[in-house]
Amino acid sequence: MCIDIECIEGQGKLLDILKSYFRNTAKYDPKPEDAGKTTYFSLVGKDFLLKSTYALCKLQSTSPPFSQHQNLLQHLTSSLQDLQNDPTAHPSSDYLFFASLTYILWLLRWGRDAETVKTDIHQHLILAILQYHARTFQLRRDIKNRFYDTSVFTFEWDWPDFIRLAEGLGVVLPPPAGQTLPADIQDCHHPAGDVQVEVRV
Repeated sequence: MCIDIECIEGQGKLLDILKSYFRNTAKYDPKPEDAGKTTYFSLVGKDFLLKSTYALCKLQSTSPPFSQHQNLLQHLTSSLQDLQNDPTAHPSSDYLFFASLTYILWLLRWGRDAETVKTDIHQHLILAILQYHARTFQLRRDIKNRFYDTSVFTFEWDWPDFIRLAEGLGVVLPPPAGQTLPADIQDCHHPAGDVQVEVRV
């Protein structure tokens, strides 16, 4: 990446690239035979997301790129929710799920005290990722193996950590339909604002 990501202009350019990348992931339905052969469908794509997260994990709310980053997170949330609401109208969206998880998990790991992590938009995206996983019968193994998994970090290792970090922010899946929350937690609220905390039982 040949841009200075330490300066505001560089961060803005990086966010433009990420916006384009994630816009394409919402429509990307990779062929199994392309696994490991294209930039999108290989560990190169995941490495790009990791480096991008590290460069942007501690954006300050007073910085111009901050709102641009919030718009990116909102776009990811909307994309995941749209695919959940009408899965038959789209190609396989597992690539979007794995790409979003990569980006947000490392945002949580590297910037857990950052202003971005504490926003409602970020936490709504965490919930959208949790909901997608809960509603998906089986994730595409070829995307998991050739895009997400490495010799060090695998989905089986990362997913429980993602849940733990999400719970640390008060973001968990809502109870199944028909179940009610215990009386002592029905009035709990999201630490970042007025959003009600969903509690798994």
